[in-house]
Amino acid sequence: MPDSNLFYNEFMSVIRKKISHRATLVNVITDLLDIDKDAVYRRLRGEVNFTFTEMAIISRNMGISLDSIAGIENKQSRPTKMNISRQVNPAEVDYEMFEGHVNLLKSIKDEPGTQINEAGNIFSHYLYQDYEYLTRFHLFRWNRASGFGDAKPFHEITIPERLRTLQIETCNYARHIKKTYFTFDSHIFQRLVTKIKLFTQIRLINEEDVCLIKNDLKMFLANLEKLAVKGKYEDTGNEVHLMITDTSADSNYSCLKTKNLKLTLFRTFLLNAIVSFDEVVFHETIAWIHSLQKMSSLISFSGERLRTAFFDSQRKIIDTL
Repeated sequence: MPDSNLFYNEFMSVIRKKISHRATLVNVITDLLDIDKDAVYRRLRGEVNFTFTEMAIISRNMGISLDSIAGIENKQSRPTKMNISRQVNPAEVDYEMFEGHVNLLKSIKDEPGTQINEAGNIFSHYLYQDYEYLTRFHLFRWNRASGFGDAKPFHEITIPERLRTLQIETCNYARHIKKTYFTFDSHIFQRLVTKIKLFTQIRLINEEDVCLIKNDLKMFLANLEKLAVKGKYEDTGNEVHLMITDTSADSNYSCLKTKNLKLTLFRTFLLNAIVSFDEVVFHETIAWIHSLQKMSSLISFSGERLRTAFFDSQRKIIDTL
């Protein structure tokens, strides 16, 4: 397989051969990625690289095989990319990555048949990023372990307005997905509360901030229960299936299916992801999620008795903060 520079240069060469007229190429990419023309020109001039997500969208719509470009010959080897972004104090290249995901969700906003299927032992960012202090806690945890800069106490973690806007847009556009399936570890709230207590004990989170996180957790739980009762997003009416499993998920999986795209994310380093647009990877991941769901209990639409017991027990856990 060629190195990353050769791979990228080959990709640029292929798209220019596909559409040799520069203005036409710019118009096509502008429509596909839903970004302005200046951003496309910067990419074509080499000032900014296309993200892997953008490359996949262009390739699928222009009939380009990324596998072929990469020179992958082993049928057992599937193409993936590791996305590592600076979550605290992001640089412009990080914003490009965040905006790429938002633009993808925006581009399929009105498409029928879209579907998200997630399973894991941490909450989906499509849910918790609506809550500022919960989001800050995830950024704080990432910052404690990341190699980007010095670890900070919770009160020094701030979210720039530009990033906060993108986080909220991510949640908004995710609610336009026609069907969403979330499968949670039954101990998901307990693990989260235990981590908050630990960081409080070692004085990295002060009591005032604990109260703010706790209030967010209560609102999050209340809205999650409403979502489970109705089985749909209130603002869009799109279906949401919530499942609880006693079988601990060994990783955090997220699959997004659209008419032209099958995207798989494997969450790593809490907020980063390994990304794949390969159909074999997608179907294998879906199979793992389905196997977990077979050992799960549905708490949306039906299962009222189990649902009530679950949410009552989570309130008691949160109240221990």
